[in-house]
Amino acid sequence: MSNVKYNYVIAEDESLIRRNLVKKLEALDLPLQKAGEAANGEEAIQLIKRYCPQLVITDIRMPLRDGLEVVKYLYDNHPGTKVIILSGYDDFSYAQKAIRYSVEDYLLKPVSRDTLSESIRKLLIKLESESGRLGIYNTKHTSLSPEALSQLIQQYLLENYQQEISFQELGEKFGFTPEYLGKIFKKYAGETPSKYLTKLRMNEAKRLLIHEPGMEIQKIGELVGYKDGFYFSRVFKSYTGMQPSEFRGRNMGM
Repeated sequence: MSNVKYNYVIAEDESLIRRNLVKKLEALDLPLQKAGEAANGEEAIQLIKRYCPQLVITDIRMPLRDGLEVVKYLYDNHPGTKVIILSGYDDFSYAQKAIRYSVEDYLLKPVSRDTLSESIRKLLIKLESESGRLGIYNTKHTSLSPEALSQLIQQYLLENYQQEISFQELGEKFGFTPEYLGKIFKKYAGETPSKYLTKLRMNEAKRLLIHEPGMEIQKIGELVGYKDGFYFSRVFKSYTGMQPSEFRGRNMGM
């Protein structure tokens, strides 16, 4: 588990809901540290200015300045901060406007501990990946469902396919054997983690071969997770039936 603590701010005008969210977050035993609580959007923005948190959880409707104003401020001034929007049923169409501000997740109130846990863990994977740390939080003793566990594995592979990935180490990070993770992933994703990873890498390699005609093939291999250019070419041919250069030649100008 990573030793880094990620600061968060919670903005919610109903004090009971706000305190309950903080309790749920503390109970998750994740590397989170509360920077502050806000009862309205103006307080939230002031806390953000002061602490520059990595995560903000905000209600959509609040006094003084609403949640959309908070996420717009973050979008304009703190683009690296991850945002989770909280909203009731009646605010769904209103909350959809937050998509333009790169909100990471939208949670419907009341938020269950399991729902909050899944959302936070996905964001932590993204934060760890962006910072170059590949820490994963042991999920063996949590209440995550097998399907949620499969989604976390998928999220990890999406965020880290450019890196070298050992499925033995991945199993250790998640707190399960690689065999169990593979079984769960295949049940819900329809293929093994290894095949899914190869698919991600090959799709990105094809995109680069078509749209980056000046990029060397070895460099493309490195960008999709293969340091050995010969091995990349072998995997690519096995996957597509063509060498990377042949694929590029056939698809140029698309």
